[in-house]
Amino acid sequence: MKKFWVLPLLALLIFCLPPRAANAEETDMYARVMQPNVYFYEKADENSGLFILPETYFIKITGESQEYYAAEYLSDTPGRTPLYGYCRKSDVELVSYIPETPFLVYDTEVTFRTSSDDLPEEFIVEYKLSAAFYGTFSYGSSTCCFVELDGRFGYVPAAACAPLAYPPNTEHTESTPVDQDTDAAKPQSVSALNVVLISALAVVALGAVYFLFRPTKKQTRPLDEDAEEFF
Repeated sequence: MKKFWVLPLLALLIFCLPPRAANAEETDMYARVMQPNVYFYEKADENSGLFILPETYFIKITGESQEYYAAEYLSDTPGRTPLYGYCRKSDVELVSYIPETPFLVYDTEVTFRTSSDDLPEEFIVEYKLSAAFYGTFSYGSSTCCFVELDGRFGYVPAAACAPLAYPPNTEHTESTPVDQDTDAAKPQSVSALNVVLISALAVVALGAVYFLFRPTKKQTRPLDEDAEEFF
């Protein structure tokens, strides 16, 4: 009957092994803006474009809807309000790595002027503000900037903004993309607790095999004191 405790013990040890923690980065997916005039859309509709994404930078992919990716822009970025929308699949290129600087963090100086020339000199007819720049937008033959100012999003004429002078993101050319087909070759990290439990399981398994399959010794019959000895 002692043999029956071995299998439940093995099952208990296997059940107690903690699952490998999922790596958060494994679930993140980004796409790079590889060409000009790539719009970030409010909806999965080409008529709902909000602004043109800065070329060479990235968007974070969160899902898909037919011809569009559901995406985040400037998420998890201090001092920026994230936007959630869509981007056409054909306009971006998925990458197999996590970019260190996925989004453009850039402020532009916006100059506001009054249109009246009859005001006294004491009136302030021009003032400048710094606004968070998200992208450009084509309005007819004019170009506007889509900005966030005091928690509100809106458009300002590009002529009212300082000339855009942000650096391109060269991370794509400097990074070595991870081969998606070599996942099986990646070493899997095992926690110290897993090592201890696996070692204990191996010892118990070896002991169980020996206990179950060891040869049975033949018991020698004790001599009867009254039995006659033969030589």
